[in-house]
Amino acid sequence: MAVFIPNENIEKNQSFGQAVNKAVKEYIEPELKRLSLKGFSAAGIEILPDRKHKVYLDNNVQVMLEFKNRKVSPSDTGKAINVDLHEIEDVKWHDQKLSKNSAKILVIQFNKDWWIWDADFKKIGGLEEKFRITTTHKIRGGGYLPLEMRKQEKKEFLHGWRTGLEKELSAMWTRHITVSQRYRGVMVYDGNYFDLFTHAQELYVLGYYYSSIIVCRTAAEQALIRILLKVGKGFEIYYPKKKGRKPMIKGIIDLVKTCRDSKLFHGKYPINKTAEKKLNEIAVIANNLVHPKHDLDALDVYKDNTLKCMDNLQYVIKSHLNFIKDTGTVSGYKFSGSAKRLK
Repeated sequence: MAVFIPNENIEKNQSFGQAVNKAVKEYIEPELKRLSLKGFSAAGIEILPDRKHKVYLDNNVQVMLEFKNRKVSPSDTGKAINVDLHEIEDVKWHDQKLSKNSAKILVIQFNKDWWIWDADFKKIGGLEEKFRITTTHKIRGGGYLPLEMRKQEKKEFLHGWRTGLEKELSAMWTRHITVSQRYRGVMVYDGNYFDLFTHAQELYVLGYYYSSIIVCRTAAEQALIRILLKVGKGFEIYYPKKKGRKPMIKGIIDLVKTCRDSKLFHGKYPINKTAEKKLNEIAVIANNLVHPKHDLDALDVYKDNTLKCMDNLQYVIKSHLNFIKDTGTVSGYKFSGSAKRLK
């Protein structure tokens, strides 16, 4: 199935952008140079079992489009039609002159914001490994610290908080007045899912359990959006477009349903059943706070629910996302062996 790739991933060489860049560099650019061309909109690469290859460009690439709902009349054959990316279900390179045993790679620069990638390697040796998406990172480890180190860490933690609060109290009050006057009753956060997850942890440490739960829900929604973008289903994050209205992003429950939609993924779902259950639990806990059916309980009652939401979100991030690649966070530390959760 074709994958729709944001141009940002091409520029940053992330996710399927790596595969596109490898194909362009090794196969397409030499052909452009040979033909004295500066660019392309569509390229088809045929690789035979003996590893010889041929590159087809633009008008020489016959593409077959499968639409989600749109119907095309037979009388439209040979005519130019306007196509929006969100109307496309799948894209295939279709040419009867191609060998049935050859591997086929299709690369389309749909517009300035999106690319399309489709590949059928036909089990030709080395191709899957060649276009495998890989990134090397130094990662943070975790585990139990020695007692003396933990005591020192506690001392530095308390000192840091006291010093920081004393310096920041005046500025914090000014910011509080600003947001209470301008944004009272409105939650505004700028950042991806891991930034929000970090905010939720900080709020929990400060004892703001209500806020931590709500931010966890927002982080879960951003994580689901990232997951759908990574599998080339960026347009599925929106509700069906209504005439005269701007596209509206789905809520967490509908995003989870989309990730487990058999018509979209044919059994190869981007999240597993456990993640589905945990994300729905976050949604229920948060919705009961946003739309309470009775007066809210005392703050401490929600402490366990806050931990449950953070644990559930942590499972989704660890199982289905690479927060280091997604956030650009790189640490200079590298730990060997298995890591244990800090307590």
